[in-house]
Amino acid sequence: MEQSMAIVKFFVFALLVVASDAFIAGRFDNNVAPLVRNRRSSENGFATITQFHVKSLVTTRYARVRVTSVVRNDAEVAKAVSVEMRLPKAAFISNFSMEIEGQVYVGIVKEKAAAKAQYKAAVARGQSAGLVTANTRESQTFDVSVNVAAGGNVTFQLDYEELLKRRLSVYNHVIYADPGQIVDDCNIEVHISEPSGITLVEADAKSEKTKKQKNSFDLESISDVRIRRSSTQAYISYRPSRKEQKLLSRFNVKYDVTREQLGGDLLIRNGYFVHFFAPDHLPVIPKKVVFVIDRSGSMAGQKMRQTKEALRIILDDLKPQDQFNIITFSDNVKSWQSGELMTVNDFNIGRAKDFVNQIHAYGGTNFNSAAQDGVALLETVSMNQTNSLDGASMLILLTDGQPTSGVTSTSEIRRSLLERVAGRYSVFCLGFGPNVDHKFLDKLATENQGLSRRIYGDADAALQLKGFYDEVASPMLAHVIINYTGTPVVDVSKTSFDNFFEGSEILVVGRIIEPPSPRPRSEVLDALVGGDSVDGKVTLVTQGEQIPETFVDEEFSMEKIWAYLTVKQLLREKTFADRERKNEIDARVLRLSTTHNFVTDLTSMVVTKPSDDTVVVDDTTIPIPTPAVMPRIGGMSRYTSFGRSYGGYGSRGGSHRTSGGSYRFRHRSRGGSRFAGRLHVTSGRVIPMGASQSIQNHPLPMPGAGVYSPFLPSLQLPAFPLSTTTTATEAPTTTLPPTTTQATTLEPVPPPANPLDIASNCGSDTEITMSLNVTSPQHPGLYPTNTQCVWRFFKSTPAAVNPTQIKLTFPSFDLEDEANCSRDRVLVYPDFDAAQTNPEILTFCGFQSIPTVVNARDELVVVFQSDDVVQGRGFLINLQVEDFAI
Repeated sequence: MEQSMAIVKFFVFALLVVASDAFIAGRFDNNVAPLVRNRRSSENGFATITQFHVKSLVTTRYARVRVTSVVRNDAEVAKAVSVEMRLPKAAFISNFSMEIEGQVYVGIVKEKAAAKAQYKAAVARGQSAGLVTANTRESQTFDVSVNVAAGGNVTFQLDYEELLKRRLSVYNHVIYADPGQIVDDCNIEVHISEPSGITLVEADAKSEKTKKQKNSFDLESISDVRIRRSSTQAYISYRPSRKEQKLLSRFNVKYDVTREQLGGDLLIRNGYFVHFFAPDHLPVIPKKVVFVIDRSGSMAGQKMRQTKEALRIILDDLKPQDQFNIITFSDNVKSWQSGELMTVNDFNIGRAKDFVNQIHAYGGTNFNSAAQDGVALLETVSMNQTNSLDGASMLILLTDGQPTSGVTSTSEIRRSLLERVAGRYSVFCLGFGPNVDHKFLDKLATENQGLSRRIYGDADAALQLKGFYDEVASPMLAHVIINYTGTPVVDVSKTSFDNFFEGSEILVVGRIIEPPSPRPRSEVLDALVGGDSVDGKVTLVTQGEQIPETFVDEEFSMEKIWAYLTVKQLLREKTFADRERKNEIDARVLRLSTTHNFVTDLTSMVVTKPSDDTVVVDDTTIPIPTPAVMPRIGGMSRYTSFGRSYGGYGSRGGSHRTSGGSYRFRHRSRGGSRFAGRLHVTSGRVIPMGASQSIQNHPLPMPGAGVYSPFLPSLQLPAFPLSTTTTATEAPTTTLPPTTTQATTLEPVPPPANPLDIASNCGSDTEITMSLNVTSPQHPGLYPTNTQCVWRFFKSTPAAVNPTQIKLTFPSFDLEDEANCSRDRVLVYPDFDAAQTNPEILTFCGFQSIPTVVNARDELVVVFQSDDVVQGRGFLINLQVEDFAI
């Protein structure tokens, strides 16, 4: 029954000698013992990690991560030093480089056989080799060794890419943050940019879970996590203390996005599209579920206790409209209730828990009989039905081993169950522990419209079981089919799906066909999503839209997202393909992997160091790039600033008054629209905050226009210089910022008493006759970084002559949300007089619409200031001249 789990080894070879060296990163089939992790310390060794930095850029759910580690050889002679870097299993390595004595050596992805041949040739020439890697629970480990001179340093940079998956209504970006020893300069930065908007951002840290240990700390006790955000961007930074590093295993950033279109977000860029479909407005389909639980002897002890704990929690989560039953099996099969599914009520749930409490582990594993009996139970209520209007029928199977009783051939079990299910039900499989045949369970589930999941035998196994159930507990659609109309598309990923579950997401990518030259490409694309819901058949439609330029940096590529998902789905398809199809898949995966620099099952990454500082690839000599032209992911576009840390500042929640005189407020209109923001009064009176006034729906200006009036000739603001700020991928050399908690707020930066003294790079003096619209630069795109704009608005006739006033409102507002408005902000000076020493100043920041009205008798001065960390879409200001309100 017991069988060793097949572990895919991920090997990294490093060869560095004086004359000619080679490095290979890839996956090979050699039998190597798993890497033993420990917390190395320079006190007992010779290698000190002086810096460990992780920087991640997430754009439209696609994460590009760079891990930088600087290692110093403290020995008195040259030694091989190593560093360990962990990354998620779903990620593809896209670049690796080493910097030694000022020279940078860059990895090149090659077909695995060619890379391995180059490695063997280097070994044959007498060059030393280091080889390491292992797979752990949900990560892969990248470990590399290299010879370094006494007292010398080596900088390792590993880039990897991952398309984040939505589970339980959030995207969870996991960063493994354990370099193997305590590091003085340890820092994690995550920058998220989502054009559709961000609804939630959370961060937490986890310690390594073992069978004997639960989490030793969580977010509540972390000393230095900071979250800054607007409605479309978020910046999260974390500097773990030395104490936290002793326990830290991974850092999690969870977030979700705004969904306004029923058919999902269909984003287009440079001839490629990505379609995110995750409706949240559909009713949940009632389910008919049979739990099939392994109680063979190998389940005895902790595994059975954890299974019972999870089942009791799951039973409490069943909905009144659901039906259920429980089957247990060892050599024989036992049902809680014979021949029927039970309705969900307190009495039946109580009886089911009593049955669960009496489960005891013994005997063998008659998997086939239990699965067949589970299907028979579903047939009693839905003989000829599919996942349709009255319910979704599902079988949830849990086992910790392989079949040992009855039918033991896994291929025969798959064949007979596929014939019996016949597409009517979904089969979900959970493999508990290391001895299960997960490949068998994965194929069984996939063939029968279900999913499989590996459950690790750690202290949190019950939570893993409950988490999987939560993912499939709320079906919303069955038989989902997506079609695309308008511009022809090709190379489209999977477009038909058996089920859609609440809190998950369906993702499709494709390529837009280039029209014959000289016709321009038309990227008008619509998506039609059809499926069966509890209310009948539904069709949801969405229209494609271009990703605004201000939301992407120079290295962002929609083509890479397309390539990533295409490779993932091809490798998945390969599991079930015949030999001919496998060869076709291998050829295409190899082509995509080498084109986009992905390390996959078929490729390896090679770094060579000949004496003439060139790289030899397939007999072609190529100069090695210098550090200045190294591929970078930490850089910025001319518009967008990503990840520059100035100590970070915490986000502050709740509705309260801060010590700096800052008022946080929320407002919900009668129509349900929600407003949020802050008003900070530096001096003078607090302006009452009423509901937004109705204004004429004037056309919005084009991005960058700044000012528009329907009653006056269009006014253009002076052009402002584009931000040239860049974010270095290397660690700053300045002193680390002091440790603060997330709830710590900044001291407010005093607004200037005379705004006309500000050295601005945009703005104007503008006369108002009736009505005027003013926007931040590049609105509705992201405003530029490090910008100061000053506008002075005045009436043609003073109030003393003509009893009118200027009224200012914000129809839209999206700036960084910071407690004291100390960063990105709008300052309003009503009736400003340069002779005043203490003028009235209103300060605004935050996001969503601000229902505040500011009135001035004769003139208003408006100042906009931004820093270089988090950006938003900016604001639209409406100014009107109206009769003076007495």
